[in-house]
Order: sequence, then structure tokens, then C-alpha cells
Amino acid sequence: MEEFHAAYSQANLLYGLEMNPEDFEEIGLVAWNRIGNKQIRLYRVTLDVDCDTKSAELPCNCDEIEAVTYGHEDWNYTSGTQVNGDYDSAVVEEHIELRKAYMDPLYQSGKYVKYHRSGNTIYLEKDCGPINILYRGVELDDDGLPYLNSKEIDAIAAFCAYIVYNKMGIANSN
Repeated sequence: MEEFHAAYSQANLLYGLEMNPEDFEEIGLVAWNRIGNKQIRLYRVTLDVDCDTKSAELPCNCDEIEAVTYGHEDWNYTSGTQVNGDYDSAVVEEHIELRKAYMDPLYQSGKYVKYHRSGNTIYLEKDCGPINILYRGVELDDDGLPYLNSKEIDAIAAFCAYIVYNKMGIANSN
């Protein structure tokens, strides 16, 4: 896997393309989205929730959310024998969670959160505090651009050259 700007070097090498790096990123991302061959993986992140808006900003590479949970396990809040709930059940649930082994990669511990997503923001129905998110996302480099394989690099270089030279041809024709 190569960094995204390797396609710029390839376009320069193969097609003699000279263009502004910001313009290249824009056109290259259009090409990358058209290819549709995204390298994704599972990520886990803990986010703090803004208590005023009951929202949290998702990472920029978050495509599909698998699970959103609180950091604590669900326990018996109500009890017929105890006034404030069964605290022993909370201790038992945490103990069970610590002893689990051979978990599925899609497993996320904690109590599930009711939420809805709008763009890159997640809104909770109630409560606030840290939440755990398990999501699928595109592998990004330090600049926030996707990693590419060699065929994607060639395709993006060719697409950028096509767009730039086509635009030059139209501008220069009588």
C-alpha cells in the first residue's frame, strides 16, 4: 500500500502532468471514489460526549458503525429486594466481562447506546460520558488521504491526466 501522493508522481512520470497538489487531490479523490475499491478495516475508538448537545464527532474515516456502547456493562437497575437496584449484579457483570476470552473481532463490550447519526456527528438519546465505537473505516495516511494499491495509483494518474489534458484541449480549440 502506497500513500495517495504516489499517484501524483506516477502521473508526472507517465504523462508529464504538472498541476497544483490541491487540485490533484480533488480530482484524484473523485477518481478513487469512482474506482470503489476501498481498503477498509475495523477501528475502535472511545469518544467523549458533549453533555450540552449529547453529541460526539466521529473520526473522518468512519464509514459504517458496527456498535456504540457505554464503558460499563448493563446491570439490574431495579430490584424487588433493594431500593437502588442490585449493585451485586453490576459487580458480577463486570467480572464476567473481564473473564471473556476468544471474542469475535466484532464484539464490543458495554451497554448498547441508542443513537442516530447525522453526517459525521452521532447524537445520543440520553446520558453523556465516554462512549466506545466500533466502526469500519478506510485506511488513511497522515494527511487523511486513503492508501492505494499499484493499480489504483495507475488508474488515478490516468484519470487526472485525462481530465487536465481534456480541459486544455477544449480551452485551446477554436
